[in-house]
Amino acid sequence: MKQGRPVAAEERAPSMAVAGGKLPRRSLHEQVVEEIGLRIVRGDFGEAGMLPTEPRLAAELGVSRNVLREAVKVLISKGLVDVRPKSGMRIRPQNDWTLLDRQVLNWFDLAGQRLHHSFDLVEFRLIVEPKAAYLAALRATAAEKRVIDEACAALELCVGHPDWVAERDLAFHHSILAASHNVILNHLGRLVSSLMQIQVLITTDRPGSFERGLPLHRQMTDAILAGNAERAEQVARRLVQMPYEDLGARMRLKPARRLKPRR
Repeated sequence: MKQGRPVAAEERAPSMAVAGGKLPRRSLHEQVVEEIGLRIVRGDFGEAGMLPTEPRLAAELGVSRNVLREAVKVLISKGLVDVRPKSGMRIRPQNDWTLLDRQVLNWFDLAGQRLHHSFDLVEFRLIVEPKAAYLAALRATAAEKRVIDEACAALELCVGHPDWVAERDLAFHHSILAASHNVILNHLGRLVSSLMQIQVLITTDRPGSFERGLPLHRQMTDAILAGNAERAEQVARRLVQMPYEDLGARMRLKPARRLKPRR
């Protein structure tokens, strides 16, 4: 595929539709990225299948081939598409996709796969976060303990303000990852931030769900402040187990296929 010209900022498409409605007003090539990306994630072209030829896809979308090429560059950067001379545009296996990219996450959401990805995240958290809390209790400085305590207090103020929960819960857990003094854990926590926000919104959407888990946040904070690593790990596991069981039940995933809670 030859390289096309950059799309001018003022070049607009007024009405390309996606996901049952119209896209917000944005550059033409951004709309094409949104349209093709959602179709790929939704499986419209099959798994690891071929996209239509460039002339056919451009005609179908009602855009120039230059605009299509610009859009395909973005999809390539997100790992969704591979382009080779004479063989066309092929969809890459999902394992190659940039699955934590915010736009890709949004496509999964629009494609109805929000629960599945949120469950995978909580399973990851269940494996990682208890040990992060353990390390934070051992390693946190006095300043880091203050940050954790303040983040917990800010979270406690969210009662009656559900729109505050996702951001403040994320800040609380990030403060613990930072206090673990493990740069890999901290980096991974930043990478999954967008998906974690989605997960928290799902698992606190039912009345009382946030309030039920709130005391465990304080118990974990107190354990870290006291330097009680085993207690911090235990409470962290109980805390993450709550959304894990919630999402597993919503997905009707049999208990035998889930991580079992430790007693």
